Amino acid sequence: MNEWLAIFGQTTTETEGLTIGGIVVMVVSIGLVLGLMLFCIARILGQKSPSEHHHAPLDIDTHDQDT
Repeated sequence: MNEWLAIFGQTTTETEGLTIGGIVVMVVSIGLVLGLMLFCIARILGQKSPSEHHHAPLDIDTHDQDT
């Protein structure tokens, strides 16, 4: 077991947990991701009729039915 710990750069099997800086970075990053997600969901669902704005125009010619 000790050779595996040496391979991964660990000298002991004890773990210390997160430091204060690690906790701050984790909380800020999770908060930013959740905030961005909520902003996007609110922006999409908050529009009066989102179906009018979120579709492709009908005049696109993709040439997929050309023979």
